[in-house]
Amino acid sequence: MIEFFAEFDPDTRIVSQCLAVERPYQGNFMEAGRSYIGLPGPIDWSEQSTPTEVLHLIDEVPKWIETAPLAQIRAQAITAIDAAAESLRLAVVNRMTMQSEEYRRVEAQARAWREAGYPEEEGGAGAPRGVAGWAMAKWRDGWTNRQAADDILATADGWMHILDEVRDLRLMNKEDVRHAAEGAEIAAITADMRIDMRAMAAQLNLTLTE
Repeated sequence: MIEFFAEFDPDTRIVSQCLAVERPYQGNFMEAGRSYIGLPGPIDWSEQSTPTEVLHLIDEVPKWIETAPLAQIRAQAITAIDAAAESLRLAVVNRMTMQSEEYRRVEAQARAWREAGYPEEEGGAGAPRGVAGWAMAKWRDGWTNRQAADDILATADGWMHILDEVRDLRLMNKEDVRHAAEGAEIAAITADMRIDMRAMAAQLNLTLTE
């Protein structure tokens, strides 16, 4: 009969991977100067919430115990959150600035023209060159210069809105970490934030470096 065992030290810390041996289940036992505990099945090492958690034997049951100070775990999590947010922010900025000088110039033209009230003479004269060029490109759809300007600004504002969302996500998760009561909760917050950011990147067809 195959039973599972794990080696533990005098401090009740499990120090080895679980192992299977062909012998009847006998609970705790000693062998070659080492202490073992019988287990109902293999240990699920994926249950470790943080890298600093250690598996201890408590009342003959393996339990994960956090060993790092909570302040250290918080600081590491905040650094990780900032890094994940920066990765997504840079991916967004890189997408925004693939033709950066052109986009910035045309956006500035469109914004100034809209703030001035879309001044335009008969026949379309008076619209900024960049705005008029986009309207000309959309001639099949019958776009006016005003439609072109609004589209340019809507696109620019959309990307800025995404950057605002990244910032909001970063700030909220950092505050959640600061108020978390234990390491496992902090680890879950960090993991969830990474999932949210990867989902956002996937929706935008962006590649993250993190």
